[in-house]
Amino acid sequence: MLTVSIRPSPGIGWNVCQQGQALFSDLPLEQAIRLAREVARDQHHRLRRPICVDMSCTNKLVASARCAPIDGSHASHAQVA
Repeated sequence: MLTVSIRPSPGIGWNVCQQGQALFSDLPLEQAIRLAREVARDQHHRLRRPICVDMSCTNKLVASARCAPIDGSHASHAQVA
């Protein structure tokens, strides 16, 4: 499963990351969540692979959204929390 992560930035704000690389940096939390979910939906549609959005904060990992195929042709989009 592919993962898009929302992580605290070293400065102020939040980063949207994938595979350890920041795609967007120093964003307000609301904007970071919105962008991370948009990136996840786009990649899910293009790659047809399951993907999730998670957010790490204070030593915890919180799942924010998951996109996974229900069957071979349809996709399910579930927002968590």
